Amino acid sequence: MGIQSKYVGVNPKLCTGCSVCELICSFTKFRRFNPKESLIRINYNYELGYLEGFKVCSQCGLCINSCPTGAIYRGDGGIVLIDYSKCIGCLSCVNTCPNNAIVVVDGKPYKCDLCGGNPQCVRYCVRGALNVS
Repeated sequence: MGIQSKYVGVNPKLCTGCSVCELICSFTKFRRFNPKESLIRINYNYELGYLEGFKVCSQCGLCINSCPTGAIYRGDGGIVLIDYSKCIGCLSCVNTCPNNAIVVVDGKPYKCDLCGGNPQCVRYCVRGALNVS
């Protein structure tokens, strides 16, 4: 079994669907408040009042083997990272991700890197629904 790093988890009982996590993620990574560019996706059913699901990188590493240039690798702490100097934008990693957690922005793949060990989505989740597992 390979190295398994920490990842962002969610407690569905505490999530209210406020989307602060999505907004802070997109702002942290791209300096824009745009949930479509967030590396965490919340699917909250507002009509019924519960979290139906969420998407975030589980740091499983399946994308590493799919990358033809070796741009995807495990960094410190086992976190899966992308070296953009090696990335050719083929997006094979997007098709390989079992969580659909790799987001394409401006033609490049992006995934959760736990904000270098201090995930801002967890930090700014006012209800405490997010955690580092």
